[in-house]
Amino acid sequence: MMSNKKKILLVTHQFIPHVSPRTTRWSILCDQLTSRGHQVTIITGTKQDEQKNYKVLYFGSHNIGKFIDNTRKASIHSEKSNVINKLFFTLIKKVYRFFFRTFAWPDYSMFWLFTIYRHRKDIPEYDLLISVSLPFTSHVAAYLINKKKGKKWIMDIGDPFYLKNAAPENNKYIFSYLNKYSENKFYQTADRVMFTHRESLKHHNDSFPVLSTKAIVLPPVFNVINKVQCEKFDFNKRPLKIAYFGVFTHGVRDPSNFLIYIDNINLDIEIHWYVNEDTKQMIKNSSKNNINNIFHNLIPREEALSLMIEQYHALLSIGNTNPFQLPSKIVEYISTGKPIIHFSEIENDPVEEVLNKRSNSIILCENRALEEIKKEIKEKLFIETDMTSVKSYSSESVADKLEQII
Repeated sequence: MMSNKKKILLVTHQFIPHVSPRTTRWSILCDQLTSRGHQVTIITGTKQDEQKNYKVLYFGSHNIGKFIDNTRKASIHSEKSNVINKLFFTLIKKVYRFFFRTFAWPDYSMFWLFTIYRHRKDIPEYDLLISVSLPFTSHVAAYLINKKKGKKWIMDIGDPFYLKNAAPENNKYIFSYLNKYSENKFYQTADRVMFTHRESLKHHNDSFPVLSTKAIVLPPVFNVINKVQCEKFDFNKRPLKIAYFGVFTHGVRDPSNFLIYIDNINLDIEIHWYVNEDTKQMIKNSSKNNINNIFHNLIPREEALSLMIEQYHALLSIGNTNPFQLPSKIVEYISTGKPIIHFSEIENDPVEEVLNKRSNSIILCENRALEEIKKEIKEKLFIETDMTSVKSYSSESVADKLEQII
């Protein structure tokens, strides 16, 4: 049996403790692969803070990472500090963003490639290579690592790169041709390319025909939460407390239409936002005073899951403005068993297909009558969900499918 077990090298610039859909997805899958006897090694640019069940190699600069972390913390504190400090950090952000949005390729993490090269002798032998985006730099690094070795290579595509029109990863006026050329070249070289849902796969296949024989769907993944925990919450408490966890991006996911819509619903609701500072400003700029918005900082995944279960009546999801990116947080939400309120921006929102399998999901959209929504909120916030309807997203099911691919 052990002959079927592989030495797997995962190349991902972002990894836990950084919080993102990709880091959550692959931390769960790495635990699963390790428990099944595979030897997993991760190369990452994310500084580590604790020992894991698998080997993690941090290829990065401790000094630069510390400087960036301290600058971010100081920037957050500047919101409560004097005007001069606030203006100073605002200027730093603008200069930083201008430089990377104008000149960086393939994205903000481009300098990580030099770190990978510097540590090339520390990269262990492997049977299988997996690279994860975003950022797309992870795929560039994997291509360079595997160029001479020629081992089996699987690309996992979290979000579009060349096809990303809103909030592109780099300056498309300068790098459009290079983006498409490099992405197509990597697809030709890789053995398999994984997408989280079929809309994204089809969208990429239309522009990159080489994917027709290589692309496969590996769905989002969650760890099932203990059902006893979920049943302790008292749904009769008031006001209704709803929580959103994550960030917004102009042109991709924006809270404006949802906030205009929800302001017209006359219910006793608190919305708790676990977001970064940029997202907080987007919400403040779009919201009126009819809803009580309460802001919190982003928190680690395990802490977020506990709060979802213990503190809130329902969890809020806001859809993307395109059908090609499936917000991975929706699967995390499902794992809690809690009611989910989703606002769809478009008609063919892929989130609706997932949520329609549940008994306690509420889909909001601009053409739905407010009275109908009020009635549905009162009815569905008290219904237990059937977790068997989303079994295909469990860590065991997704890991089973991944083992078939590798």
